[in-house]
Amino acid sequence: MMGTLTLGGIYPPLPTFFHEDESLDLETLAEHIRRLRERGITRFVALGSNGEAVHLDPEERRLVIAAVRTAAGDEAQLLAGTGANSTRETIALCRLAATAGADVALVIPPHHYRSRMDSAARRGHYLAVADASPLPVMLYNMPGNAAGIDLDAETVIALSAHPNIIGLKDSAGNVAKLAEVAANAREGFIVLAGSAGFLLPALVVGAVGAIAALANIAPVECLRLMELTTAGKLDEARALQARLVPVNTAVTSGYGVAGLKAALQFVAHYGGTPRRPLAPLGEGERVRLRSLLAEADLLQGMRPTR
Repeated sequence: MMGTLTLGGIYPPLPTFFHEDESLDLETLAEHIRRLRERGITRFVALGSNGEAVHLDPEERRLVIAAVRTAAGDEAQLLAGTGANSTRETIALCRLAATAGADVALVIPPHHYRSRMDSAARRGHYLAVADASPLPVMLYNMPGNAAGIDLDAETVIALSAHPNIIGLKDSAGNVAKLAEVAANAREGFIVLAGSAGFLLPALVVGAVGAIAALANIAPVECLRLMELTTAGKLDEARALQARLVPVNTAVTSGYGVAGLKAALQFVAHYGGTPRRPLAPLGEGERVRLRSLLAEADLLQGMRPTR
């Protein structure tokens, strides 16, 4: 693991690749990371929503995190998804991620018993996890994968007071909330956009980067968008943001994990299919996705460079 932890930048949430029999394909994972590194990516997320963490057993989770650490190198920054529906299991997964080589635990809210997961229950959960986790904890707000639970700004700001809760990844797209958190959380607490689809406005209001599925297939463009925005070249940034939005929507809320893997098949000739019960894209969806990639000029972005 790396020494000094400086959060910020572009983080691809890595897919977990599988062979045809649905066993782990760690070789393709390593190849994907190699290509991302060649294009300037130094920060990675293992076992986020795009990593199909809910489809893996604990030993598979450990193997994936360890494989990412090996392929990314000791200097790379590695976040690992460790959220579960019980506090006990979340803490266990934080410990597992630490032993496998992660730097930060990315923790989605528990959501199975949604009607009882009020603000007090969520705060209690996160504080207990933060107390016990050997890794710094990043809050992970993604209502689409958490039964609609949306961490509000007041809760996030209150939790930021805990020294082991270091930041927020927010995929809800509420830029006003991101601005409120960035302005009022404790000093040093960082905010990451959860999608490249609103990276520009998120950076403008105080985010310091993004965990973006699109960075798996368009790493150079995502890095460039952040570079342009932070340099104040907003006209160029707006044009690039607009070019990326349609395909970003397709590989996130539109087609999800199956869409991301299909996009990788188009741009890099690997990707494969999700684990069941997720199904691969249908032929009509694949045709539409390829068209969106072509319109965004992304079909060549992840081909081998040597």
